[in-house]
Amino acid sequence: MRNDRFCLFDLDGTLTDSETGIVASIRHALAAIGFPQADNGLLRTLIGPPLQDIFLRLGVPEERLGDAVNAYRDRYTATGMYENEVIPGIPAVLETLVADGRTLGVATSKPGVYAEKILAHFELDGFFTYVAGATLDGSRRHKADVIRHALDVLGAPPEATVMIGDRREDVAGAAECGVRSVAVTWGFGDPAEFDAPGVIAVAGTPARLLQVLSETSAGDHRTR
Repeated sequence: MRNDRFCLFDLDGTLTDSETGIVASIRHALAAIGFPQADNGLLRTLIGPPLQDIFLRLGVPEERLGDAVNAYRDRYTATGMYENEVIPGIPAVLETLVADGRTLGVATSKPGVYAEKILAHFELDGFFTYVAGATLDGSRRHKADVIRHALDVLGAPPEATVMIGDRREDVAGAAECGVRSVAVTWGFGDPAEFDAPGVIAVAGTPARLLQVLSETSAGDHRTR
């Protein structure tokens, strides 16, 4: 029996490079509420956590948080979600994993309704048995809650699951759920974020990710 027969993937920064659409939509939201703009370097480092948390980190006060989120979503749903590119090599990884008998899911802090549209647009939806995301009302938005939801729907035992992501939230959320993780370096995170319990490997390319998952399925966890 495989040790990692269930694989959960983060979306932004892991499956796709979504920087252009997210940054432009954040800028649109800040302008809409009359809030000072931030430089692109800072905004890039904020991609990954829940949207509400991003605006709080930018200093948006609680009483304007709803306005900022609504303005962001206005632009993001119209154009931002498609200002996005699939990470080269990812489709081949997904195809190989499915052919090898793995069950794949998505676990993202992005609202699930948006994640589903993005995956369908880029023809990645067919690889995934379930897409777990945040709820629009924010009642489920933190990564650990999303991962738990994915595990429940898929019937996936934590010990038989690996989370693949590019941010601290991914590896920390997985650890909170008793799930091992593989961190990838082509996304929006910093390598310092990956020194966390349960991280069994850090992969620099999709090809290396596939190799790591093949090694862990064979019971070799010495891939970090």
